[in-house]
Amino acid sequence: MFTRWGAFVYRRRRWLVLLAFVIAGGLGSLAGGASAHLTSGGWLDPTSESAQVGDRLQADFGGGRTSFVALFRSTDPSAAATSAAFQAAIATTLAPVLKLDGVTGVTGYAQTNDARFISVKGDAAYVLIGLDVDEDQSIALVDPVKQTLATPSGYSVALTGFGPVQQDSQRLSEADLTRAETVSLPIAAIVLILVFTSLIAAGMPLLVAGLAIPSSVGLIGLVAQRTEMSIYVLNIATMLGLALAIDYSLFLTSRFREELARGRTVEQAVERAVGTAGKAVLFSGVAVAIGLSGLLWFRASALSSIGLGGAIVVLASVFYSLTFLPAILGMLGHRVNSLSVGGMLRRLGLRRDRTDAVRRSRWERVAIGVMRRPFAVLIPVLALLLIVGSPYLRLTQGVPDATVYPAGVASRDAWVALQTEFRAGETTPIVILLDTKADPTSAASIAAVTAVAGRIAAVDGIDRVEGPFSMTDPATGQPMTPEQVAQLYAAPAGSLPPEIAAAVARLRDAYIRGNVVQLDAVSPLKSSEPAGTEVITRVRAVPLDAGISRMQVGGAAALGEDFLLSQADRIPWAVGTTLLASAIILFLLFGSLAIPIKAVIMTLLSLTASFGALVWIFQEGNLHQLLNFQPLGYTIAGNPVIMFAVLIGLSMDYEVLLLSRMQESYRRTGDNTAAVADGLARTAGVITGAALIMVTVFAAFALADTVTIKSIGVGMALAVALDATIVRVLLVPATMRLLGKWNWWAPGPLGRLAARFGFSHVEDEEDLAAAGAAAPA
Repeated sequence: MFTRWGAFVYRRRRWLVLLAFVIAGGLGSLAGGASAHLTSGGWLDPTSESAQVGDRLQADFGGGRTSFVALFRSTDPSAAATSAAFQAAIATTLAPVLKLDGVTGVTGYAQTNDARFISVKGDAAYVLIGLDVDEDQSIALVDPVKQTLATPSGYSVALTGFGPVQQDSQRLSEADLTRAETVSLPIAAIVLILVFTSLIAAGMPLLVAGLAIPSSVGLIGLVAQRTEMSIYVLNIATMLGLALAIDYSLFLTSRFREELARGRTVEQAVERAVGTAGKAVLFSGVAVAIGLSGLLWFRASALSSIGLGGAIVVLASVFYSLTFLPAILGMLGHRVNSLSVGGMLRRLGLRRDRTDAVRRSRWERVAIGVMRRPFAVLIPVLALLLIVGSPYLRLTQGVPDATVYPAGVASRDAWVALQTEFRAGETTPIVILLDTKADPTSAASIAAVTAVAGRIAAVDGIDRVEGPFSMTDPATGQPMTPEQVAQLYAAPAGSLPPEIAAAVARLRDAYIRGNVVQLDAVSPLKSSEPAGTEVITRVRAVPLDAGISRMQVGGAAALGEDFLLSQADRIPWAVGTTLLASAIILFLLFGSLAIPIKAVIMTLLSLTASFGALVWIFQEGNLHQLLNFQPLGYTIAGNPVIMFAVLIGLSMDYEVLLLSRMQESYRRTGDNTAAVADGLARTAGVITGAALIMVTVFAAFALADTVTIKSIGVGMALAVALDATIVRVLLVPATMRLLGKWNWWAPGPLGRLAARFGFSHVEDEEDLAAAGAAAPA
């Protein structure tokens, strides 16, 4: 089947090259606007309790509208934020903003006389700019608000909140992409030149990447207009696009040149390359897509959208690798070896003749050494992987906030200032909704709500609880009893002093809707850190009084806790189905029972080592000065899952390439030891070259300003380096040497199943000759 496809591509090579450029041009024209449809949010399980609280706040309390936070400072360090001059400067700054469409008003110290809007030192203040739009729509208001701010001399203002953070996130993401591409592409080109020793051949993988990446980003932009997709999809798409397109092109181009060197015609070389390496590319793409599809199990769009976007990248990479690349190789023919670097160096007297056999003999010596002493290789390698992976046992995850961005980003710095300079937890309270069985302002309901609020306030990690019944007796300065509060709410209209009546009305309007009472629990713990999210479990465990029918907990910390719970619930399904599907693909491809089991075990060992390094570096802060980041004290939730989904596919990528050549040799000789050595000798150079390119691409993202992308890039670079060297070149051959003929065995029924429905047949020279005889002249 694959040989016939190679023959078709060769016959239609000019049309396919033209078609590929047309498709890439059309989709690439959409790539520029893709980031505008992506979001930095998505860390929310839409079915969770915290999401339900958000929906209820929007529907009943008007809480679905969002706001910007404006942080004000004076250049005079002795200025008091509560002074009339400071507050007048705030009013002057915000006066033009109030005239903008979409701005509903401002809330700060001047409006409430509440000290929460003033920093602990008293030298800064923040104001909430209310907006009549949701979070995604607020991004469009960031620039108009910034341009309208009329800041007087001697004062400064910085905006933060979802809109400003999202805008800065998009800018940083695009800068990270540009930086990574600028660094990785030249290095990848140098590696390709060293592998191919030909400028023309080295340019083929880069050309395919140049078609696949814009096409992928254009498709992602189209999909993002229909469903929520994370801003990090662009970074993952570029990582995978560069790595996969270059890898797949490297496999095919190497095989094409190998067949030409054997004396085959250009047409035969195309057919043979597609029939062997092309099949490995297709099944490798299927394996990578299966790995990424594991992310679709997760309800949070930040994860599922990366799986969807990654699958699009795989589709584009495989498409151009199996259509455009063999077509352009067919057009080039022997000219693919033009501009030989080795030839130029020899003409300059800088290099002596070196044959491919000499280069291959080095890998043959490695293969023979592994075959002779498999236990001496297996045991130390296993020990090394387990030691490197041991820090993973200390994994602690947290949901990131603006602190993942670098210092100097205005919205990030303002956010950090709110968390560190103002009373802790004021801007991120835990929101509790209590459904009362009777009228919320009845004596029984007030007593029940007050009792629950008291229990919540006593929870470890909670400073205080605010609500409609948190009132102070002006005469004594002491908190009012539930009975006193009930009397105020039950007082006839006009019977209370105006200021008290106004205070009761404000509390009722802010905290009560129908039979629902809202409470705000203030915690000094950061909502993004594990300690802050763990408080939610304790709050939800608070017992309810008879007058309360239901309690729901929301807010930033609850969103993080629910994300972690949802992730933990879905991980077994995502991991299990991904590994099972990958094993089935390998079984159908190789017709063996041992190979899929071995591949899964080897992949898990490789992943464990990379996860351990991820924890050691980014959670525990080792090498943070070298990598230029501030340790968070936790691993960013979702990163291990994303890495697993990507790396499980990439690991199978090398497995398919390596085992395909081993199986070809085994079918010719029937000698397992010789087949393993021959397959390793033939593919180790290509695998290490491809891995070096992948490591370069992934490591380039270590230069990213965002810790989320930096940690993924470093983690995947380490994983690929370990997998392509220690695992594929040493551990896999040693294991296969010990398994012997059982490598290629399957029980009778499974063997017949693989023979009937599988793809384990390898096109040999007789197949090629038959195909050539049957083809029309």
